[in-house]
Amino acid sequence: MTLYFENSRGIWRPIADCANKIDVAIVIKKFLDEHNYKSYYTRTWDSDGWRHYDVGSHTEFFHYQMSSEAKIPDGNKSSG
Repeated sequence: MTLYFENSRGIWRPIADCANKIDVAIVIKKFLDEHNYKSYYTRTWDSDGWRHYDVGSHTEFFHYQMSSEAKIPDGNKSSG
């Protein structure tokens, strides 16, 4: 399934296809390292076929599509 990054303007963009939560963790860690961001915690929650990741920025999030039927929620912009 697809891992998305949501920036502070609410724009979602796909950043990787991940097979499982271990892949997701690796991709998020690499993404944060590439952007010189130090995360001191990760909070997750599931809703509507998504696993959401808050890594402490308060305005940017990661969203992992756990179901092929999960859609980007209405009200969010998408770059794709």
